[in-house]
Amino acid sequence: MHTQPLQIGFFGGTFDPIHFGHINLAIELLEHTHLDHILFCPAFCSPFKTKTPPLASPRQRFAMIQAAIADLPNCSITPIEIERQGPSYTIDTLKQLQRPNTQYHLILTPDSAAHFHKWKSPQEILHIAPLIVAARAQTQIPPDLPYSAEFKKSIVKIRRLDITGTEMRARLTRDLYCGHLIPSKALDYISQHRLYSQP
Repeated sequence: MHTQPLQIGFFGGTFDPIHFGHINLAIELLEHTHLDHILFCPAFCSPFKTKTPPLASPRQRFAMIQAAIADLPNCSITPIEIERQGPSYTIDTLKQLQRPNTQYHLILTPDSAAHFHKWKSPQEILHIAPLIVAARAQTQIPPDLPYSAEFKKSIVKIRRLDITGTEMRARLTRDLYCGHLIPSKALDYISQHRLYSQP
């Protein structure tokens, strides 16, 4: 009996720390696309951030995500890039994850789409994992951007929360309340391990 391939959204990133912007994006895509599952994949180190590595360690970021998504439906996390170490190239990860009867889709935001042409083997990524560009309704893709045609046909319009990791780290360093921006279980972990606190 032929069964339809499992449709999995691959959600990579630094997640330093994970926040409700990430959670909202995952849930909105599950509700507005044909995806069956979202796979969070924290990078060991982004190739674009080797000179400015994350403040939290790979294991700490993994633990934060694991806590934050524990109760989310159809979401899970993989340690594949953390275990592999070194710069985290998405093409290598997607090749390693491939399984029979499983179709991966690479989740991008407009910000990450703007740099996609600088990634390792972007054309091969498109062949392995069709794109999903999660964007606000008013988002415009510049026509001169490499792969702009691919991005335009891959846009899924969702409600996006305007939260950034940079803002979250700044608030945590200043000891400002973040319960409205970061899942409580992740905040508990941050507090327990004194992450992002003043030195």
